Amino acid sequence: MEKKIILLLLLITCSCASLEERIKEHSYTNEWHYVNGDRYQVYKTRSGKRYIIVNTKNLYKVKRKYLWKK
Repeated sequence: MEKKIILLLLLITCSCASLEERIKEHSYTNEWHYVNGDRYQVYKTRSGKRYIIVNTKNLYKVKRKYLWKK
């Protein structure tokens, strides 16, 4: 049982790191977006749409909030 927990934690850690690296490589920008004093990193889709990543009430889920072009 203990080995299964350790393996599960290792897989979760590795999968999160690879997702973060994928986002950084393909859609990361140097742009920031401010909402009510909070600063968010702006990302881009392949088609050029800009978005920020917002946490939901459920801490394990995040969603994209698309931004209008200036």
